[in-house]
Amino acid sequence: MKFLTSTKVVSGKNNGSSGEVTVQPVAGGATSTLSADHVLISTGRRPYTTGLGAKEIGIKFDDRQRIVIDKHFTTNVANVYAIGDVVAGAMLAHKAEEEGIACVEHIAGKGGHVNYNAIPSVIYTHPEVAWVGKTEEELTKEGV
Repeated sequence: MKFLTSTKVVSGKNNGSSGEVTVQPVAGGATSTLSADHVLISTGRRPYTTGLGAKEIGIKFDDRQRIVIDKHFTTNVANVYAIGDVVAGAMLAHKAEEEGIACVEHIAGKGGHVNYNAIPSVIYTHPEVAWVGKTEEELTKEGV
């Protein structure tokens, strides 16, 4: 089993009992073609903000159309907060739940906080792949 992250699919071909996928690094570079008996492709996610009225009231968005917030989930519009799939970070229900709790605690003056390094991630394959915490690359960069 091979996982390719930060990779986009350029083209695909069904050969009946097998498949071919041509991929390229998201940052650009050479393409490569992979052959396999089974291919699972994840197309990624994007924030869904249509119909929220956020742009109409002047809320700022980043280049990926996510709502811009500060460390307390506050937007640039007074008394408007944002969490979950419409802000930067993993698009996971348990991440949004923790952000919601922290946001409300902050609004109540209790100083809410989210430890993003303790939020698990998972890929629902067989076998499943899951991880929590920083990657080896992040720790090496930090000198740990």
